[in-house]
Amino acid sequence: MDNGRFLIVDDTPGKQNYLRVLLKKSQFPAEVTLAGSTQEGEDLIAKMPNIVGAFIDYRMPESGGIPLIALLRKRNPNTRIALITASTGDALEQEAHTAGADATISTAYPESFVTEKILKLLENWKTQK
Repeated sequence: MDNGRFLIVDDTPGKQNYLRVLLKKSQFPAEVTLAGSTQEGEDLIAKMPNIVGAFIDYRMPESGGIPLIALLRKRNPNTRIALITASTGDALEQEAHTAGADATISTAYPESFVTEKILKLLENWKTQK
């Protein structure tokens, strides 16, 4: 049975790997697909009908993460989406939620805090199927 795909769109390979490791650790039931730019993300969204979850970086070359979140939400209304950003702030969080993100995770905090927050989010998403 196909559990779907989890899309990670981030232009930093280290952060892609970090998020992929957390997905594996959480045993999230999806195959992970990586994109290094918003254009790659757009191409994958167009080709992949069964995206069940996504981590999308805020700052990337081209258009950035917010328009990509809106596109993914439009094409896959039930997808779980989190904006991942090194920034903080209520305005950014509001912008992400308006575009269709379910969560905003700032990596500006200590890694142990961020890791715990992401793992809790993934556990929550697994139980909300």
